[in-house]
Amino acid sequence: MCWGKNTYGQLGNGGRTDSARLSKVRGLSDAKQVEVGRDFSCALRKNGSIACWGNNEDGQLGDGRGGSPGAMSLGLVTVRGLKNVRQLSLGEYHGCALTSDAKVKCWGNAENGQLSDDSQRVFASPMPIDRLGPVKAVASGGNHVCALETSGKVKCWGRNTEGQLGDGKSGSRIKAVEVQGIRDGVALTSGDNHSCVRRKNGSVWCWGSNSGGQLGVKATAKKHNTPIPVEGLQKVAQVAGGDRHNCARLTNGRVVCWGSNDHGQTGGPISGGRLKPGAVRGVGDAVDISLGNGHSCAVRKSGQVTCWGSNEHAALGPHRLASR
Repeated sequence: MCWGKNTYGQLGNGGRTDSARLSKVRGLSDAKQVEVGRDFSCALRKNGSIACWGNNEDGQLGDGRGGSPGAMSLGLVTVRGLKNVRQLSLGEYHGCALTSDAKVKCWGNAENGQLSDDSQRVFASPMPIDRLGPVKAVASGGNHVCALETSGKVKCWGRNTEGQLGDGKSGSRIKAVEVQGIRDGVALTSGDNHSCVRRKNGSVWCWGSNSGGQLGVKATAKKHNTPIPVEGLQKVAQVAGGDRHNCARLTNGRVVCWGSNDHGQTGGPISGGRLKPGAVRGVGDAVDISLGNGHSCAVRKSGQVTCWGSNEHAALGPHRLASR
């Protein structure tokens, strides 16, 4: 079920009109995981394949037919050559898949090296990513990608203008580089120009852009090209990254957020930002969280989805927290 902006058919309902109401994705009844990019969406199916729909101007649907102005699909198309996929992650104009043999393949826009190859602008079919050990999780940012290896190390590649590769250096890379100081990662997430890892001891460390305070420190420090800890987080079960903010789901079901708050996306009164994690009022029973550009959503224990923040293009859908 999808809602919100639908300029390129990214809601999958066969039309191109924005919708505040939930609408079914046509032809999809076996989804295990659903992810959204900037103007496209994809689902991991029970048979291990990936289906995508929406904008295909950068080859982000992975069907081998995109990469030209005006390319799009209002219906499902299958990502070429992928099977036995374990996890799916979408960036702004690209997608990545983790396969059952612990390898990563990506497709779509390659201008910043996020496909491990910048020899052409787009790759409309999946490309293998090398220089990685066995991988257990992959997280796509806006124009960069990070992978959590089974060893606990994190490696990233792609755009690095904001230090989002975490290796202490600058300059985009087409090959994976190791994030400094992380050898015990257990979960990974990426925002637009930053990434965060949950470590074995329960702490959360982030790196990259800090333009909205999304690293948990004063926004006067515009970026950090190595990981720094987010203060005040305990008993974290899940971390999710948005454009310039993050949220964490705690083991008791509460949700706390920090970073840019110009649309109320951290769950507090609208302001410039939250530098420390703060509770989202009215959400104490979350079982999953996901963030967008200027909004956030939580799946509740009841199965209901509750969203807060910017409602541009009806992004919050029918179930939203009361305005503050």
